[in-house]
Amino acid sequence: MSYVAIKGGSEAIRSSKTFFRDMIHHAEGIGDKELQKGLIFSCDRIMGEGGLYSEKLAAEAIRRTGGDLLEAAFYMRAHRSTCRRVGDAETLNCGSMRLLRRISSAFKDIEGGQILGPSCDYVIRLFHGNLQEEEDNSLKVDSMTGPLPSAVDSMRLRDQVIVLPNHEDSPHDVSRSFPLPPYTRSSLMQVMSRGETGAMLAFAYTSMRGYGDVHPTIGDLRIGYIEVKFTHPFTGKKVKVGEIRVTACESIGSFNRDPGDGKLRLSTGFGFCLGFNETKAIAMSILDMAMHHKGYSVGGVDIASNPEIIIHHVDGIESMGFTNHFKLPHYVTFQADLHVLERAKEMTDE
Repeated sequence: MSYVAIKGGSEAIRSSKTFFRDMIHHAEGIGDKELQKGLIFSCDRIMGEGGLYSEKLAAEAIRRTGGDLLEAAFYMRAHRSTCRRVGDAETLNCGSMRLLRRISSAFKDIEGGQILGPSCDYVIRLFHGNLQEEEDNSLKVDSMTGPLPSAVDSMRLRDQVIVLPNHEDSPHDVSRSFPLPPYTRSSLMQVMSRGETGAMLAFAYTSMRGYGDVHPTIGDLRIGYIEVKFTHPFTGKKVKVGEIRVTACESIGSFNRDPGDGKLRLSTGFGFCLGFNETKAIAMSILDMAMHHKGYSVGGVDIASNPEIIIHHVDGIESMGFTNHFKLPHYVTFQADLHVLERAKEMTDE
């Protein structure tokens, strides 16, 4: 589909940009640290959706957009496209995370215990008092370090969950080229990890609500910090590049006969994203389960289990761009529509 857009007056456009900057100019007085610490979940969200981990740039993006998180993620994605590609980091091991929070709704007693950590799950959503008053009983705690495997690993050792076969020699990089069908699992996981939180939640909710039947139990949900390691190009040794905030979730679904050997096993789904974003990670694990364990479903064909729908509709930056392009002038195309309408009316009258 082609679009005919006519650029408006240059002076009017310059005035519009100035008006916007004046509207959000108070944000210039908010420092990077205040944004990074005070709006940590907003920064994490746009880092995940933009596919770029940089707290400083995330704070700058929020400031430049007046807090519009879709636009801020656009800034992050645009900057990422200009960055030089150095190579591939070592595979991250979620079991080695420096944990701040780790829970399981499937198991009461798990290795390392239930770590509630920082969460608003236990907060009453009512405006009362102020933040300063609520912080009187603030705690200072250390994160939990050391390997702590997923609570679902014990089920794997007992051969209770299905293990998906891996037919990929190396993961497809969706930032270099968009995947073509049939979509590999690595492609779908990458697109979902950069997906817009609201879109991911909406598609996952369709399955939970009735247009599907994935209603999982959370086997292991964790947030924390994980080391990123890279093989040095000159020495060949593995070096620590840095540490990033991440969220990982492993959900457990229903059981069926494994098509491989006919044994009864449970299905699982995995979700992972940059920053602290539990809702997105849970939604991702549900979509992963819906798409890759269709034989374990009794709900038939549904929205969440269709990779074609998911891979093309969860990216907030792309969908926002297409939606907002309708604000641009379409004078010629609309006049063509009116012309066709008039011709159709004439032919109908005849």
